Amino acid sequence: MFNWRNLSWKHLFVVLLLLHILPLWIFAYFPSQDGASHVYNGLVLKEYGKHENYQMRNAWELNLTIFPNWLSHICLLAFLYVFPPVIAEKVLLTIAIGMVPIAFFYFFNAVHKDEKGNPPVYAWLGFPFAYNYLLYMGFYNFQLSISFFFFSFGFWWKHKDDMQVRYLVWLYVLLLLTYLSHIASYGLVVLGISVAGCCLSGAPALTAAWRTRDEGFTALLQKLVLSLKPVFRFLLYMVPMYFVLLDYYLQSTKQHQQGNHRGMEWVWEYFWGVKSIVYFTDWHVTANYFLLAVLGIAVIISIGYRIHRKEWIKRTDAFLLIAFLLTYMFVRAPWSYGPGGWINDRIHLYILPMFAAALIPNMNKILRYAVVAGLVFFSLLHFGRTAYDHARIAPEIAELVSGTHLIEPHTTYQMRSMEDGWHKSEALGRVKYVTPFVHHMALYGVYAEDVAHLANYEAEFNYFPVNRNDENAPDDYLDLWYHKASADYIVAWYPPDTPEFWAYTADYDIIHETKHLQLYRKKRADGPILEMWNKTEAGNLIIHFDMQPNGSAAALDHHAIGPDTEYESGKFGWNTRSPHEGYRVYRRTTALAQDGVWGQRDAAFKIDLPNGTYRVTNTFQAREDATHAINLFANGTQALKDFTISDDDGVLQHTYTVEATDGYLTQVIFSPKDRVRHEDDWENKNHFWIWNGCTVEQIQSK
Repeated sequence: MFNWRNLSWKHLFVVLLLLHILPLWIFAYFPSQDGASHVYNGLVLKEYGKHENYQMRNAWELNLTIFPNWLSHICLLAFLYVFPPVIAEKVLLTIAIGMVPIAFFYFFNAVHKDEKGNPPVYAWLGFPFAYNYLLYMGFYNFQLSISFFFFSFGFWWKHKDDMQVRYLVWLYVLLLLTYLSHIASYGLVVLGISVAGCCLSGAPALTAAWRTRDEGFTALLQKLVLSLKPVFRFLLYMVPMYFVLLDYYLQSTKQHQQGNHRGMEWVWEYFWGVKSIVYFTDWHVTANYFLLAVLGIAVIISIGYRIHRKEWIKRTDAFLLIAFLLTYMFVRAPWSYGPGGWINDRIHLYILPMFAAALIPNMNKILRYAVVAGLVFFSLLHFGRTAYDHARIAPEIAELVSGTHLIEPHTTYQMRSMEDGWHKSEALGRVKYVTPFVHHMALYGVYAEDVAHLANYEAEFNYFPVNRNDENAPDDYLDLWYHKASADYIVAWYPPDTPEFWAYTADYDIIHETKHLQLYRKKRADGPILEMWNKTEAGNLIIHFDMQPNGSAAALDHHAIGPDTEYESGKFGWNTRSPHEGYRVYRRTTALAQDGVWGQRDAAFKIDLPNGTYRVTNTFQAREDATHAINLFANGTQALKDFTISDDDGVLQHTYTVEATDGYLTQVIFSPKDRVRHEDDWENKNHFWIWNGCTVEQIQSK
């Protein structure tokens, strides 16, 4: 028979933990601002190495350096090998959200260890802080860093008096994970540990030295040096942490000279509204007053107990000093510094937990239960409203992504919305603090192979692993949204009713429409324009191309293809914007081979044609004193691998057969070397491809 007496606080903790994870799996999409963009870029990391993904490789280049914003991308990359994109995000969020209450319990248990087995009173704060403003901004790296902050701090506090080598190694591992998650949490935990370490080691040393003040200056100095040994030992193992932080700081100040402050009115409104756990509307601000009331009562109880017990100074007072220091930093810090923003928000999130760590935990049983009940009630209140808002906004996000299945492989898309359209919600009214719709557009790039999301905001910043291809970058940040380069699709949420938008979509057809969504596809020819083709004696279609510098004369019966010949529907041309150039061979050779096109980046040449089987013959001749290794994919299948051409070979041709089933043939040509080489060293082999001509002959029609 079930006995309620057998239940403990651990059961309550598990129930609350499962409850907080439940919305992630009940609703199809998590309504964060940037989260879907992380999923898209995780997919780019996974698929980028495949040369057949020419649109991704044309739009982006990888930033594979170590910087403090990596961890969520590494996790998503790993999960994407196992799960579909949206499920991979759910798995990451389950870890990122679920670890926060666990980390709070670990930290508070290390600080307020109770020999009677009572749960740490203030650890229940982990549940409301698991769902926070920065999480809904989609800052998944920072969300992960919250847990590692408390794991690192708690581990250090637990072993600070006996910091053996094995403990030091684990501390470094935890701090490394914090650094790889986010620099703000890394800097704050290093600051917190430093303040606590100096207080705990330095205060006894100063006290001991003060007691020998009557024995003379020499004795005082000797005692002080002897007493400060723990401080020196502490600072010694902290040096690597300081070095990492100083290196990042010096790089940042070198790149960015000043920050941007929001003003004192915003600061104090944010502080007293506890807006680090407010995201959709101001409803949570009102609820947060209850949290402040519970903590206010806890402060009164703590003061009363300390007076009663005459505990004037406690080791945990270091956390009070840290909380005051963080408050000062929150008030004085800029909101943004260079491209990095939300600095105040990140600092604020840690103030209340640090303050709570300084409060008395070992109180009367009734009082302890009352404080815990207040915190648990607030957690349920906070979570309940969050889940309710999820349920209301879920259908709108589902509408937003309802056209994802219509995006075809090897395409590009842009996005548009009316002014303030990203904040509009029929269920919530104006979403005040986050825009849960704007970057869910990234999901249009994850359901088909090789789709370039041209409004990928992460690609603009060097603290993300996917950056924009330099040659394809817009002139400034606003061009990210209003880029004039032609995209295959336009996704419009609350479409603007403006002449500019009508002009922009004039060459597009609407292929999907809902109440607030319009999906446009660029107008296409009804089929391949066969007038541009010739016929063989057997009556089969055949077409010839001469790759050459712009404006050069083409070989007889060949279509001239210059470096800037863009693909046109129904015809042919380059389907990438990666740079390639024309060249001439200054020696006697054939009309077709006397000039050609070369490039360092992958290039895709697309031909619209009837479905069927084709024989494709490509012509190559090396540049003077150069050797090339050519690789080529035809409709996703490798037709050429390390096909070597040297200056001694003369004109070489390669023939293969391919079957076209989707009305086109796309040949992707590339060099096996690194995708980009900045040095202009023509003596090195294989770092650029060359292409002189191409013939496509139909063997069998369908």
